[in-house]
Amino acid sequence: MTALAVAEDEVMKQKKILMAALNSSWSHTNPAFYYLREMLRDLPYEVRIKNWTTQDQLLDILAEIIDCQAEVICFSAYIWNRHILQQLIPELKKLVTARIVVGGAEAENLISVIDQNDYLVLGAGEGKFRALAESDFHLSPSELDKVKDIPLSQLPFPYHQTDMLDLQGKLVYYELQRGCPFGCIYCLSANDRRNELRFDPEDQAEVQRLYAELDQLNALQPKTLKLVDRSFNTNKKLAHLVWNYLIDKGFSCDVHFEIYPDLLDENDIEILSKMPNGLLRFEIGIQTIHGEIAQASGRNSNWEQARKMLQMLKQRTQVRIHADLLAGLPGEDFSSVLSSLNELCACLPDAVQLGRLKVLPGTPMREVAFLKGYKWLSEPPYTVLQSDALSFAELTTLEEFARLLNLYWNKEEYPDQWKTLLARYSAVEMLEALREIHSQHGYELHSLAKAKRAAVMAELIEKYGA
Repeated sequence: MTALAVAEDEVMKQKKILMAALNSSWSHTNPAFYYLREMLRDLPYEVRIKNWTTQDQLLDILAEIIDCQAEVICFSAYIWNRHILQQLIPELKKLVTARIVVGGAEAENLISVIDQNDYLVLGAGEGKFRALAESDFHLSPSELDKVKDIPLSQLPFPYHQTDMLDLQGKLVYYELQRGCPFGCIYCLSANDRRNELRFDPEDQAEVQRLYAELDQLNALQPKTLKLVDRSFNTNKKLAHLVWNYLIDKGFSCDVHFEIYPDLLDENDIEILSKMPNGLLRFEIGIQTIHGEIAQASGRNSNWEQARKMLQMLKQRTQVRIHADLLAGLPGEDFSSVLSSLNELCACLPDAVQLGRLKVLPGTPMREVAFLKGYKWLSEPPYTVLQSDALSFAELTTLEEFARLLNLYWNKEEYPDQWKTLLARYSAVEMLEALREIHSQHGYELHSLAKAKRAAVMAELIEKYGA
């Protein structure tokens, strides 16, 4: 090796990379940065992951980033942190000469705050980031665009036992599939037709690797392990392997899966019936009970099948169920949303989320919204203000119902009372009554102390004879 090559090698060894995660809360983590760190494990870089929240003060974040003295600073942009990154990056560039690398779903919307020496990484970032590092961060944008994505099966396991200090007691993310077979127009995965599995469930060596990774995740002692797969149960064999392993081994945390309800069947219920109480949480996207509305949104769903599975989960398993509805889908009016709410609540899931549609950039919903005359927030989180069938006032009422559900249903303080009430009245009738009680007492809807919640619920039960 020449003297020049030795000198260049020494410089590269000294280069520090900071992966600056701005999370929505202290309990969240950023799995992308753990992947990127491992992609550089064999290269001579010093990589550090540091976490902040969007509630931290801008000057404090700036001071801590500068104190890291990194030559490369990486950010991952999403709808919950894009605004603060839009403020932070220009101020940071006044104070450092570090090269900035931005990835994530909102990266493209930060192009105005970076310059020609910085990088936007669009789409899957592992292969591109590896190529950047191998070039000592001197790739041209055209060269970066040509870098091929690396399949999920070839990516290293993102975590190490040394990460326990940062991850213990927090929400840790894991994925076994990339891509989604469904085409829900409002989802960022609507155009993602990959069908990548991390492990081949037919290969015993691969299955053993899966089990080893699950053991490593459990050893980190997170509060919650969340599988980010869009519809975890699309590959039944893989789902059954994971569920049976959790039953056999037990886990120190609860495990969260997003489930497509129509795909559940008796074999699934039989396995899930053996799951210990408190171990599994299912997020089940119902969105609407009306088939024609779902179909117009690119979602092929059957409410009768989904309801049957919700009831079986409730009756025969101890899986906690978080069920979602979405207000603002094309063609769905106020009465349609209310009927969905009534029927879903009658199934008594542990939590009911009534969300407002977001018109996310890069989704088919954006074009549909333009064509149908939607109005929505121009900046993140892109929440719908008016749909083709719902007025702003109607969406505001639904938002109030959503807040009441969060206060009186989703905290799981009154499951028996709700069961009794819903045997005689609809969920919407009870939510309207709760809203009236709040109005009479001058209570806000977004928060209320536990003692006051108990008094409100007692007043509701006394009035309706439950």
